[in-house]
Amino acid sequence: MAAVSVRSADIPVQRRDRPWLGDYVTVLCGPLPMPGIDALRAAVEALAQRNPASRLTWRLAPSGVSWRNDRRAEDIVVERHWDANVDAGTVLDDMARDDSLSPPLTLVRYPDYIGLKMSHGVGDGRLFLSIISAVLRTAMSGEVCDWLPEPARRSPLGQAALATFIRHPALIRRAMADRVADTGDERQAPPDLRSWTPSRRTVHVALPRAEADEVIAWGKAFAPGASRFALQVSLILRAMNRVGLEVAADTRVIVDLRRYLGWRYVDGNFVAGVPMRLRPGMRPEELSATIKATMSSGRPLANQIATAVRQGALLRMEPPSSFDRNALPRATFTNMGRSPEIECLPFRTDLPAVYTGSVPPEGPLGITFLLGESPQIMSLNATFHDNVVDPELILAALTCARSDPVGLLNESLARAD
Repeated sequence: MAAVSVRSADIPVQRRDRPWLGDYVTVLCGPLPMPGIDALRAAVEALAQRNPASRLTWRLAPSGVSWRNDRRAEDIVVERHWDANVDAGTVLDDMARDDSLSPPLTLVRYPDYIGLKMSHGVGDGRLFLSIISAVLRTAMSGEVCDWLPEPARRSPLGQAALATFIRHPALIRRAMADRVADTGDERQAPPDLRSWTPSRRTVHVALPRAEADEVIAWGKAFAPGASRFALQVSLILRAMNRVGLEVAADTRVIVDLRRYLGWRYVDGNFVAGVPMRLRPGMRPEELSATIKATMSSGRPLANQIATAVRQGALLRMEPPSSFDRNALPRATFTNMGRSPEIECLPFRTDLPAVYTGSVPPEGPLGITFLLGESPQIMSLNATFHDNVVDPELILAALTCARSDPVGLLNESLARAD
């Protein structure tokens, strides 16, 4: 593959990607009939040659403000040993900490699973699913498969604003009306600031397909209209409530802003974390209605426009160095859902199913819940900093959600005071 290293060929880092260059997501998927490392590297080369804008072979230039398309497949696809005694959450964290994995994107071939470590500056969750699927399918078949993401040649945020607010001015009022009031933290104690350094940790549990189907069947019977995502959010909120893990009221939900472009699959980062009032006492259909109302109001897009204006030309966000011990943790929910790109992979059934990821939490008090489904499991994952958030409570909550999902959901039938 021809290297591109001349300065004139450098590709500017888009403004929407700049703040996330130093944050890394990790993904683990399988078991699969894994192609050999040479086949995987050949797949990366073939996909990148056919789709130069795929970002597969990009790296950050020394200036930090542009990309160069000149990485070698040998640096992008590596092999690692698989320790059967280590849980999936630990594998994800080990990938995140492994500085030998060349930035900004590395595929890790395990004997029966595929891993990915990717800078959030390369793209959001849509992209990491596309990368895993496209590389595996190309390596397995020997034929270059379609590459679904398309370059955003103009500002997608501006295009979305035009399509949403200029063409439909009433949505401006709806976005304003949907705002979440800043009522402050429930704890009114004075701030108690302590110095802090990151200590990222991921906890992963999975519901087998039969139990996941019971959750979906419960929703159809007792919470008609509730989305699968709302059922999962309800499950997590109630599990945290049961084990005594208190979180702030202004929960965040990661929203894919491509909905405001007619779901056109633009590349890079095009998601926003949107505050919503989601409480454990709400029934799943209430959670679903709240989420849907916010989506249709246009507030997620308005929030992102305001964020872009505040950040301006910011290259990346500086990580915090302290936290308030009296503040409550804040939950963020993000949904991988059931991805057609993942569903089409030939999963094996002779080893434990894994479909999981780790997304950097929002600051020291953040807890990011990444929810998803594969043909074999429903995956519940939490990423947080274990020197701030109690890891035993996180593990207890996810274990509770896995061991008694229908029992937790049944509690929602009795409205909380």
